[in-house]
Amino acid sequence: MTAALRRRTAQLHGLALVTVVTCAAMALGALIGFDERIAVGAMAAVALTACCFLNPTGGLLCWLPSVFVLYSAAGNALLKAGFVLCVAAWVFGAIRRRSIVDDRFHEFRWLIALIAAMYLWFASTILWADDPTAVVREFWQWAIALTGFALVLTRITSTRRLVFLVATFVASATLAAATGLIVLRSTASVSADPLTSTDNRVFGAAGDPNVLGVGLVAAVILAFGLASAVRGAWVRSTIAAAILVLAAAAAGTASRMVVVSAGVALIAALVIFRQMIGRVLAASVCVAASAVLWFYSFPAAWQRLVVSGDGGSGREDLWRAARHLALESPIVGLGLANFQVHKPAVALKIGEVRNASVVAEQPLVAHNTYLQLWVDSGVIGLVLFLAIVVFCIWCSLRAGRDFTAAGRRDLAALSRSVAVAIFSMLGSAAFLTMSRDYRLWFLLAAGPILLSLARVETQSRSRHRTEMTPASEWCPAS
Repeated sequence: MTAALRRRTAQLHGLALVTVVTCAAMALGALIGFDERIAVGAMAAVALTACCFLNPTGGLLCWLPSVFVLYSAAGNALLKAGFVLCVAAWVFGAIRRRSIVDDRFHEFRWLIALIAAMYLWFASTILWADDPTAVVREFWQWAIALTGFALVLTRITSTRRLVFLVATFVASATLAAATGLIVLRSTASVSADPLTSTDNRVFGAAGDPNVLGVGLVAAVILAFGLASAVRGAWVRSTIAAAILVLAAAAAGTASRMVVVSAGVALIAALVIFRQMIGRVLAASVCVAASAVLWFYSFPAAWQRLVVSGDGGSGREDLWRAARHLALESPIVGLGLANFQVHKPAVALKIGEVRNASVVAEQPLVAHNTYLQLWVDSGVIGLVLFLAIVVFCIWCSLRAGRDFTAAGRRDLAALSRSVAVAIFSMLGSAAFLTMSRDYRLWFLLAAGPILLSLARVETQSRSRHRTEMTPASEWCPAS
């Protein structure tokens, strides 16, 4: 009776599957006849939905590339749709396997508490903000960044998944770099002004050469860490090729942020990998060689880096305005995203400006993450943000030490590479407003994950040593 019931159930499942596939094929045919782009979008949505619910970690990894192509229609759609689907799949999985989520939240309860406190503080700034709608718009963007952090923190529960996460980050950055290089062929212009025009700069679907360049530098660092954590000549050869593409594209952005980010990363690497300084310098030479080759082929990119005639695109004026506004309300701030609202009012109060339009007319951010947070959320919001960042970096460094003690030097190198990548982004954050940059929060989430995995590895090795210790070594003498 039971076997017959099982066969009947299997037949019903098969019939349902055939019905669904048939209906999907008919719908797809109708959509193709109506608009091919809608049909492709529908296929991608169905595939992403299936991936998120059948393999939530795979769905999360499929969502990750969207953070590198935000300014393309497909990338923006993937970001929003993937966010909704990943959250829905996470809720569904948390109901089914609540213990895993509870364990992670309990393990990092202080970190979760800090993030919740920061987010609630950002929300509370709506009470005194002159433009509450700006707070609401920014609040939604922060929700995506912090939810992505939580998804990564609870989904990546094994070393294998972590390696896949880092590999996806590097692959996404390489894809963004490759598409930027391809697009450059159609936008390059001999007559373009190297200081003000973006025609001869790599930016691709990232929308901004500076934003793309910062992510590429972080990806290069992670690629070196990934190479130490994987096996196989062909895999490492692929990573080496990716590093060359990333380095060339980073040079192609002609962004001073890349120089700052790379400089901070080199200093951090020399300190963190102080026992392997020779390897750090050798890796730096390889990356620099690819960049030099690009500058030799495209002298306009080098000219933009060495010639300073644009005053930092008005950054100095924005910084003076930000400092003036921050001092007006240093503790609680003016309200999330309200720097742009108050900025025009202080254009005549900050002294001589080199580019008045960026202060008085254009709705630009402060181009400094720390100043922007200070102005918008006060010292309280800035301290909460820095506390989270410092804790995640500490987790990466501590994980590196624990992995070394457990004999996993490959994962120790990866852990320290994550810390260096975070430092590189924090260095460029002094010239860009990127506190809610999704890539930064993905990297920050990797720190606690690595520490959790390192603790498991250390405990496993300790148990193994105890089991292998002969009884005569620990039994008291008679």
